[in-house]
Amino acid sequence: MIVTLARRSLRARLGRSIFTGLAIMAGVAFVAGSFILADSMKATFDNLIDGLTGDIDLEVRSQLTVDSLDAVRDPLPSSLTEQVAAVPGVQVAEAGYARFAQMLDKNGKPVTTQGAPTLGVSWDPDSGLSGVVLKDGRAPNGPGEVAIDKATADRVGYQVGDTIRVVLTNGQQDFTIVGLVGLGNSDGFVGATTVVWDPTSAARWLDSEGTVDTVDIKLADGADVATVQTAIEQVIPERTEVVTGKQLADETKDQVGQIVSIFGTGLLIFALITALVAAFVINNIYNISISQRLRELALMRAIGANGGQVRRLVLAESLVVSVIATLLGMVGGLGVAKALIAAFNAAGGGGFPPTPLVFQPRTAIVAAIVGIGVSVASVLLPSIRASRIPPVAAMRPEVGFSALSLSQRLLRGFVLAGIGLAMFLVGLFVRPGTGPQWGLVTGAGALAIVFGVTTLSAAIARPASRAIGAPVAKLLGVAGRFARDNAARTPRRTARTASALMIGVTLITGAAVFTSSLRDTFGRILEQGTSFDYIVLDTQSFQPLTPEVASRLEALPELSAVSPFRNIRANVGDSTATFTAIDPVAFPQLANLDVTAGSFDAVGATDGVMVFRGAAEDQGVDVGDELAVTWQNGKESTVTVAGLFDDDSLGANWLVSIGLLESVSTQTPTDQFVIAKRADGVEAATARDAIDAAIAEFPQATVQTNNEFVDEQKGQIDSLLFLVTMLLTFAIAFSFFGIAITLALSVFERTREIGLLRAVGMDRRKLRRSVRGEAVIVTLFGALIGIALGLLFGLALSYAVPNNVINGVTIPYGTLAFVLVFAVIAAVVAAMYPAFKASRMNVLDAIATE
Repeated sequence: MIVTLARRSLRARLGRSIFTGLAIMAGVAFVAGSFILADSMKATFDNLIDGLTGDIDLEVRSQLTVDSLDAVRDPLPSSLTEQVAAVPGVQVAEAGYARFAQMLDKNGKPVTTQGAPTLGVSWDPDSGLSGVVLKDGRAPNGPGEVAIDKATADRVGYQVGDTIRVVLTNGQQDFTIVGLVGLGNSDGFVGATTVVWDPTSAARWLDSEGTVDTVDIKLADGADVATVQTAIEQVIPERTEVVTGKQLADETKDQVGQIVSIFGTGLLIFALITALVAAFVINNIYNISISQRLRELALMRAIGANGGQVRRLVLAESLVVSVIATLLGMVGGLGVAKALIAAFNAAGGGGFPPTPLVFQPRTAIVAAIVGIGVSVASVLLPSIRASRIPPVAAMRPEVGFSALSLSQRLLRGFVLAGIGLAMFLVGLFVRPGTGPQWGLVTGAGALAIVFGVTTLSAAIARPASRAIGAPVAKLLGVAGRFARDNAARTPRRTARTASALMIGVTLITGAAVFTSSLRDTFGRILEQGTSFDYIVLDTQSFQPLTPEVASRLEALPELSAVSPFRNIRANVGDSTATFTAIDPVAFPQLANLDVTAGSFDAVGATDGVMVFRGAAEDQGVDVGDELAVTWQNGKESTVTVAGLFDDDSLGANWLVSIGLLESVSTQTPTDQFVIAKRADGVEAATARDAIDAAIAEFPQATVQTNNEFVDEQKGQIDSLLFLVTMLLTFAIAFSFFGIAITLALSVFERTREIGLLRAVGMDRRKLRRSVRGEAVIVTLFGALIGIALGLLFGLALSYAVPNNVINGVTIPYGTLAFVLVFAVIAAVVAAMYPAFKASRMNVLDAIATE
């Protein structure tokens, strides 16, 4: 009987069920899509890596003693290739190169990436060791021929037979494209632009100077891997290792997995926020729906149904809707994942292989928890309350649900918000346990605050609605007064509807306060801590520069000081640190790092290091102390602390000389950026022209003034806020979807009232204004609470970080004003359909409605 009643009830309220299902489906689609995309990316890259390394039995490479994705291995002597080839059991020993090579398009502009490398590599198609697959044309053979990846060729418009100009470490060179290549079944190299030479030409053009990056090995038939590996270990130099192809693949997969995990976790966080907003919307819909069915449910009790049957009926309806919506949401998740991949390729990432999407059982489980679990949990309390409806309510439906008293609601809200605030502050400032543990405490506290404020908002919704609705009433007249009274008449509904929007606005406001404070602090620190006139860096692909750029700038008489920034990783004590190599003579003229002890004079010695005070305190060292350092290649040395500084705005905690770096590592040198100061008496325009002319062969290198650099860094922080806002847009749009549904249900609930209003003279226009006005009041209520809560979170986060990161709070008034204006406009749009529905009701039918 329950099944039959549930089916008939759903059929009778088909529109309401569809709206509820859409809310569930959208939340599930975003969550499932996040998992599908992350799993698909990992599977895709794993397949590519298997194809890339599948035919490699062993690889010789230099050691790396740090666990860092940006650490660069030292090259190997090219003579090692012949030594390895002579080892019994080795069939092929192939030298491998992977170094800087920047393509230019047909207009001479750099072909950029979204942060992926711009590579030049070697390829011997006969050995079959590289994983490169020819897509069109033939393999390059000779110093004037290249192949390029097909994804870049299609994006830029190159074809086989075209001439392409490539920027190399020492300048530009023209080549003929004889082939297009890819990696496995992909047309690209996972976002990297790739220029391919034959091994001999690669050694020439990639400035190998008698070195190779790796030696890849294929064994003879029947040779034992372990035996040959042991034999090779006897002929290779110290700090060099031999790894198996499987180990190489596993390491690469692990590195890629770390990146994919970060990306997937970020998407999942925003997906779960959307699911939380959906839970508020779904709970509100079911509460309103059950409130509107009081007479029906009470009549069931009057004719003999017990409370359990009523409860099972409501739960059965919810289960049917949520199961169908969850299944559709899982299918929608595939579409979300495809849309994100398309956006990635359209943004210039390119090269994402057309691999089938991966749908793991875990994704289905999580989707079911989000879709079915959240829905059933949302309807559980309303169903219990519905089961307790006394039969007498059939004759007095205005009795409705018993509500908490104002004092009880205030008490519960204050207790929950108080506990949450305590957890939030403890997590931020006390930070108990490990990072994940105090992060969990902080997140749980923030969530408790949100629920506490939601409870409190129902207690203040009536007076707040009247206060917010006062200007609406003045502006819209009679329609505005009806809007104000309708919002104030049902405070719990108004609060629940506004709560969904409140979450999104809270997060945007908190992020805006934090990023604005970070941007302004960073700008002030950069302005105070830098005295260079120019900085040269790659602002498009974010790749390091060839040292030739710094060398050409150092030769200019228009510049008085030039220093590159060159990084190397090392182990200091129990932690891994990034050492930045600079010119110790020029650097003090280019930056004001607030040196508090010692000086850069001692850095000129091969073992001197300037240390940021925070890093020095972590290591327990002071000026004159010696530190044992194990560099990324395994070489050990001792450095002496030459001085301490308090300003790390340039992102460098450990400063050493270029000479020290070159004495401990032979890694292929690349500079993160180069800074320079104009010579006395030289005009700014003259110096800029000289710099542009000196590095004209390196168009990827962008010259910026100090002010331009500071403004760009601020702009990158603004871009971060924009990205966060875009990812939260789905949750905010969802909240307005909930407002539209709530208003539509409210219109249905007030059918008789609307009919009476129309009968006594209210025209359709005023009725539409009334509905729109109510939407604006509810929206402003939620937005204002969200802004207040977001300010709390943003201020707390800003004060929690170290002063060298944020040393002053900035309130982004412009952003907050935009949020309010956008909310009002969106509210009017969300109310359009409910307003239209209300205005089109038949007056006589509406009056006759029970």
